[in-house]
Parts: sequence; structure tokens; C-alpha cells
Amino acid sequence: MKNVLIIGAGIAGRDVLKEILASPDMELRVIGFIDEDISKVGQIINGFKVLGFGKDLKKIISGEKIEEVIIAIPSAEGRSITRYVKICTEARVGFRVVPRVKEIIEGRAKLEFVRKVRVEDLLGRPVVKADVKTLKDFFRNKKILITGAAGSIGSELTRQIAAYKPAELILLDWWENGIFTLEYEIRSLYPKNNFSFIIANIQDYLKINSIFQKYKPDYVFHAAAYKHVPLMEEFPEEAVKNNVLGSFNLAQIALKNEVDKFIIISTDKAANPVNVMGATKLIAEGIGQMLNSVKTNFISVRFGNVLDSYGSVVQIFRKQIEEGGPITITDKRMTRYFMTIPEAVNLILKAAFLGKGGELFVLDMGKPIKIVHLAELMIRLSGYIPGKDIKIVYSGKRKGEKINETLFNKHEKLTYTKEGKIFVSRNIEFDKEKLLHFIQKMKEIIDTSKINLVRREINSLIPSFPPNAK
Repeated sequence: MKNVLIIGAGIAGRDVLKEILASPDMELRVIGFIDEDISKVGQIINGFKVLGFGKDLKKIISGEKIEEVIIAIPSAEGRSITRYVKICTEARVGFRVVPRVKEIIEGRAKLEFVRKVRVEDLLGRPVVKADVKTLKDFFRNKKILITGAAGSIGSELTRQIAAYKPAELILLDWWENGIFTLEYEIRSLYPKNNFSFIIANIQDYLKINSIFQKYKPDYVFHAAAYKHVPLMEEFPEEAVKNNVLGSFNLAQIALKNEVDKFIIISTDKAANPVNVMGATKLIAEGIGQMLNSVKTNFISVRFGNVLDSYGSVVQIFRKQIEEGGPITITDKRMTRYFMTIPEAVNLILKAAFLGKGGELFVLDMGKPIKIVHLAELMIRLSGYIPGKDIKIVYSGKRKGEKINETLFNKHEKLTYTKEGKIFVSRNIEFDKEKLLHFIQKMKEIIDTSKINLVRREINSLIPSFPPNAK
């Protein structure tokens, strides 16, 4: 039998206790509770005592020979969970968490869903509650096309939009394995929904045009993009081909086919861009503004890093921890904005509903987080002590990287929307003739393989962009 302590003597903690008592095959022996509510400390709940407060956790683990801690406070702030995790790690005991509020709303509060603590549990972002009725009406009888559907944002867009039962979801990506995996998952989750899965490249105008003519989508969520800064610094022509020319293809075709709404998924790196990836995303936003019309509303949604996306720092750190370290960070001062993938997508959907055309929506990312702090949290989540079990080393800033990111530039004036976590801005519009000239010039440069001219041409369109790689 394993000695278990439950943190939280509220409804969730009591439910966990009941399920443990009803499942002797789990071989768990509940020793008691701890709780931050002074009125509960000392109480007996279903025969088990509330032994103390959070500050007593270390002493109780030692005195009661606790082997596992279950954190059963679904609405707890990240800093509280972080404190419990730190104590458990240093005491070398296991820890799990009852799913957070969003998961409970979705009916997943049972003991079988008690899971390992994830990094997003520790970062303190309040849970976003979806406005289900509004979004259900927004997607009713609509055909939705998602580009980059197999990626981190695209696949979560698929999951969330599918739950609102649109007329059809058209899921497009060039990544064969990703589409294969997505199809397997989403058909099992929503067997009665209408899906179409398409392998195509957004740079292929004729193919994309035929897809729009065949499926006639009402809304487009454009999530397809190259996103890795160092790689796009090395291959700027590929960033332009995909993020600019591919986006221009899609936008033109959407306008021609009278799509109602076209949502461009953008990035904080588009604000004051110093790297090619960020610059190409800013230009994609500009394309949307240039083509915005009464018939087709183009809307951009900009946000920072999402946790645990494909190729993200979270996945890199996890692999480095699995290998015994060290964790590598470019600069000790480095900070980034982070948001969970489900939260970001929920806000994208709300922005799509709010948008009337031509807006730049900026998601409230909370406070920036030090990358070294994120690394330390992940080390503790894996049951290790930072600096002792797993070392952290610094390798130096890479080409195109900023120490700190911003979500908007000094010329972009943000105003609140009725949705508290979404701001709206009218960002600087590109001169239409200059933008069209840039697009044509990029096609010529790429066709003649004069890729050394790419940065210079971006600088001609965005004067603040450095013409030489740093």
C-alpha cells in the first residue's frame, strides 16, 4: 500500500478520497488532507483529518511517511502548485494533480483523469471558459477550412471547432504523417462529423484554387507557416515562399471565392521584426489588410509562444532532461510570453467571432516568463532538483533572436474588446503599391535563386528591419 496525502479538502479532494476508498485494488492508503482554509484544518472528513496548511507539507511528508501527493485544487494558481511541486521534489515523493477547471467543465474530474503535473499548471494563467452558445451559433452550418491543420495550433483548432459541429471541416496540410495522425484522432473523437483531409501546399495556386472551388469554405483559419527563427534566418527564401507568397495565394483565392472570414494566425515576432520569420508574418498581416473587403473580412490574431507546440522549447527541454541534461539556454536574461495551446485557440475563435474585417487582435499573454525559470520548473516536474540533478548551461544568443519579445510596436495602439483577454489594434498598413511590388520582386528573386537579396528587399518594405543578418 502506498501512503497518499491529498492537498485540498474541498469538493475535488473529497471526490478523490471517495474513489480511492471505493477502489482497494489501487493499493492507495489515504493518510489525510492539507488545506489552506483555516476553518478546515483539524476537521475530520469522511474519517480523515485535515492535518495542516501548505506550509506544513514538508513536515507532514516526513512524519507520515507520505509516498505520493495528489493536488486536488483545480482552481489553484500556478504559484501554489509550483510551491507544492518544489517541496515534493526535494522530499523525493511522487505528485499528481486533479485536472484544472477547464477540464472539469468538460466533465473530466474523475480520479482516472488525475494526471502528472504539466508545465502549464505551474504558469498561473487563469483558465478561459469558452462562450459555448456564441461559438456554436458562429459555426452552425458553416464550412471551415484550416491550413496547417496538422500542426500544434491547427490540430487544436480542429478539435475545438469540431466540438461546435460545423457543416464540414476541411483540413489541409502538406505534412502527410501529421494529417494521417490527425485523421485517426479526430474521426474517433467525432465519428458523426463531416471531415475532409487534404494533402496540399499553399504555394500551389492552381491546387489551392481547385480546393476552394470544390469545398466552398465559409471561414478560413490560416495556420500554415514556417515558424523556426534560426532556420528561417538560414533559409529566408523558404520563409518568403511559404509565409508571404503562400499566404498571398490563399488570400487572393479566398477573396475570389467570397469567403466570409479569413483569420490569419500571426506571432509576437511580427512586432518590430528583427528576424525573417517575424517580418514575413508582419507582411502576411499586411496582405490581409490590403485585401480586406465587405465580402471577405480579413482578421489577424497575434500571440506569443504556446506551450508544448511542435519543436518548442518545452519539447527540447523535455528531451534534454530525459537524456540526463544539461538543459541548454541561449541567454540567462531571455524571456518569452507563453500561453497554453487550448487557451490560445479558444481566444482565436473568439477573435474570429468579434472581427468585422481589417483588425489586428492581440491576445493578452500575461507577464513574460524567464526561460531559465521555465527550465527549472520542468526539471522539478521530472522529479529532479535544478542545478544538482540536472545542470543548466548557457550557449549564447542565436541569429535573429531577441532577449525580450513585444506583442506590438509603438505605432500600434491597443484598445480593449468586450472579451477581456483580447485587445484590438489597427496596425500600420503597408502602401499597397509597395507591397504588391515587393511580392512581385520576391517571386523574381526566388525564381532566379538570388536569395542574398531577400533581406535587402524586406528592408525596403520594412525600413526598421536589419538588411544584414546579425
